[in-house]
Amino acid sequence: MKEHWQERLLKIEDLTERRLLRGVLLAAFENIETYTDQQLAAIKQRVFDESKPDHDQFNIYTSVVSIDDYDPINDFLFPMDESDLKELPFDATVITEMAQAGEKPILGKLYFELDHLMLKEIHHSLQGRTFKGHLQTNRDDYPIEVSLTPFTGYQQQIERLYGLYLENNIPWRTVLHPSIHKFIEIRLETTLEFRKQEKIEAITLQLEELETHQQINHIPLWNIKTKPFTNQGFPMPAGDRINYEHVLMFEEDIRKQGYLIDSASEADGVINTRLEADRLILISSKDLISKWKLWIIVNPLETDLTLPHLTSNRKIESFIDHFASRTSRVIRTLGEIHRLANLFTDVTTLTLIDMKITAHHHVKSETYPLNPFIKDDIRKDDAKSIMHLTFQTDTLTPYTRDYMSFLTSEINLYFPEYHCVGELL
Repeated sequence: MKEHWQERLLKIEDLTERRLLRGVLLAAFENIETYTDQQLAAIKQRVFDESKPDHDQFNIYTSVVSIDDYDPINDFLFPMDESDLKELPFDATVITEMAQAGEKPILGKLYFELDHLMLKEIHHSLQGRTFKGHLQTNRDDYPIEVSLTPFTGYQQQIERLYGLYLENNIPWRTVLHPSIHKFIEIRLETTLEFRKQEKIEAITLQLEELETHQQINHIPLWNIKTKPFTNQGFPMPAGDRINYEHVLMFEEDIRKQGYLIDSASEADGVINTRLEADRLILISSKDLISKWKLWIIVNPLETDLTLPHLTSNRKIESFIDHFASRTSRVIRTLGEIHRLANLFTDVTTLTLIDMKITAHHHVKSETYPLNPFIKDDIRKDDAKSIMHLTFQTDTLTPYTRDYMSFLTSEINLYFPEYHCVGELL
């Protein structure tokens, strides 16, 4: 409207009349139009905000750093395994007891920042193979042999997180943590018996062709911390007059954080939860003061988003995605698959260029499943067709095929009747 009457004013040749009419229009209509535009923008923003899913605070952010670069007092990223922060010397007594029991102690982990296909070849070459080395204590030096195998402990943490999502009725989204698939554990193959008060001080290994690729003292991080809580005061009767309200108090506003109740504690009686500014209220059948274990998903500040090697499964905000998240209906079109492949803020270098459905199970695949713990009790795996997705990229990094595996795994959640695999053109 504003552009329309400004254009009409320019057509008035008499400058005096133009000036008078312009003053009238500015006084009468410009403020009205500005107010109308502001209200319309506010309505659009309100519709956009109200269409947002209720689980935005459950985005998982991940990274990998050297132990020397990890800041233990940061409030955003935490080790996936607290034991990663422990350094040498190891407990020699524990190693002796494990060896005598026929177990193979883990001496540490190595990090290989390599492409998935190259790392897959290394895994294959490690089968049935051992490496020589030396274990030095405060009293002696022992020749040892070790084996190297892929470390799966971090994937087990992801599987535990998936179980908590189900228990807390939170929709699952694939976790993008490419670094956890690049760790290899060192297992002691030699049986050693240490003397009393003997401590391990150093371990040196001869890794042959792997020496140029391996990195030590790296730990994967995520924005999840666990914290035990005891409810404040005695539980009060809930509104249904059957269950009880347990109040967990916090010092800060917690409404922007995600909370998962760990049922491995005493939370097996939790029926519902309610979040307020400084407290979390649990509706439970328990009528006594109880201890609770919470998994807290910390949302980042703007300054946290600039951290190096930071990745996440955060989605690009759009009304279409908000609307699609509120319905369980899957749109089975090629356009929908393209939308899912372009949905995430940290996976922007891959472009989906082709999709084929085939019954042949020997198609070329350069990806791996990120959700192997999700079981399909209805459809048999060998009866599923293959959804073969072809991607293209201008930037090839050691993590490109890990990102591609993330996309195929996430798309597979929407199309569980297929095996989704990916290939890089």
